[in-house]
Amino acid sequence: MPAVSKHFMPIRKDGGMLITKPSPGYYEQASERLMYRTLTQDDVALWTPFFNRDDYQRFLGQDITIPGSERSKVWIERQIQRKNENLFGQLAVVKKSTGKLIGLGGIIERELYDKVEFETTYSLLPSAWGNGYARELAKHFMDYAEANIDTKSVISMIHPENEASIKVAFANGLKLDGKAKFMGIPVEVYRFVF
Repeated sequence: MPAVSKHFMPIRKDGGMLITKPSPGYYEQASERLMYRTLTQDDVALWTPFFNRDDYQRFLGQDITIPGSERSKVWIERQIQRKNENLFGQLAVVKKSTGKLIGLGGIIERELYDKVEFETTYSLLPSAWGNGYARELAKHFMDYAEANIDTKSVISMIHPENEASIKVAFANGLKLDGKAKFMGIPVEVYRFVF
């Protein structure tokens, strides 16, 4: 078994996949301009405007026939469940200067190519686009993974037409590592090796 950070304890799932448990500090963090906190049911209404841009939903494999409020509820509840199961998941991304929720981001453990990968993830409300927040929060969680998770790299799975996220990946030093299908959509896998 590989060496494990003192902050995390690996266990085996039924399928044999190694799970790394986040420390409680994962759920309350900050970077230069942003704070990251645990999501709550109160965030569902704040996150619902994310689903007003149907053109963007194809990057995420979203069914746009389902009302945005329902998609928001499912997304938030999935993250709350991950926390309750002591797994990595997305956190609320809050702008320090205003205290307003501007998106979600974090680390999610994925199984890809028959092995465990740690993906840095983010989604921002359209009102927060173009300010460098995606780059800041993705870099923050890359640094967090390097310092706290027993892994040699992190990935980002991006739809090939999502030019904005591809630019964020390149800006943070990730390199195209392959292609895959994830949640029924084609993705390019970008990787940063520590």
